[in-house]
Amino acid sequence: MSMIAAGVFQYNVSQAYSSVSAALKVGFAQIDTALDYHNQEGVGKAIKDSGVPRDQIFVETKVPGCGMDKTTWNPFTCYTDTKKNLEMDLQLLGLPFVDLVIIHFPPSITFPVRSCSNLTGSCEMIRSQWKAMEEFYKAGKARAIGVSNYCVSSWECIKETQTVMPAINQIEYHVGMGLDPQGLKSYHDAHGIVTQAYSPLGNGDSTLITGDMVTNIGKAHNWSGAQTSMRWLIENGVPLTTKTTKQSHMEEDLAIFADALADEEKSQLDAATQPAGKPSWACSSAEEVVV
Repeated sequence: MSMIAAGVFQYNVSQAYSSVSAALKVGFAQIDTALDYHNQEGVGKAIKDSGVPRDQIFVETKVPGCGMDKTTWNPFTCYTDTKKNLEMDLQLLGLPFVDLVIIHFPPSITFPVRSCSNLTGSCEMIRSQWKAMEEFYKAGKARAIGVSNYCVSSWECIKETQTVMPAINQIEYHVGMGLDPQGLKSYHDAHGIVTQAYSPLGNGDSTLITGDMVTNIGKAHNWSGAQTSMRWLIENGVPLTTKTTKQSHMEEDLAIFADALADEEKSQLDAATQPAGKPSWACSSAEEVVV
């Protein structure tokens, strides 16, 4: 797994093809896609046409959580629906296996109360969906399996029944959220789970792109504000996903590995409290775990 992945969220098939082709050309080694991005045909074709050996490309994809889209609307068939979706990932990508597949969200039934406890009736859904993931992994169709937007209560749901530990939890994470947002990163670290960041430049404003703090720190390294923000995640040991259709921006993304933050610069970024963010919009800030 790379420390930085090229994402394709909100791209159509043609845009996904173009962006993945450019990303592989400039040196990206990981691609992040999803079944519910509806563009995996473009991703798979770009990989095939790139000329880059398959073992040099880390492919990460996702399947929807129970009840999250028309493929999993029936909570009582989430296990079988997830098995179908996992196979659909491979079919659309045109690949015999993926390097990593993750569950995109906890079950939709959890969202009104922002918890995955048995009080919502969601634990059994989480367990049945994870069973499908484990079978896919054990069949050699994924080299690793994980989750996204999972709460601590989500983890507790599967802790007693899982036979394969989720490898990662992909969450919103960026400067302004501190070193341990809602206690999730420390929980991950304690259980050997990789924290992977989406929205590394925030979610809806330009603070981490053109803000004074990140741009001023970046000047000493010939970085933009965006590069500074992404470098902070790397130095905290957090791999990230980013996206752009511009090859020049892709080259800038990879350039963050050529230098490092000074201690005082990192401390300043560590202490930032803006922009605010939540690791998962499926989780509350203080969950009562009842399993």
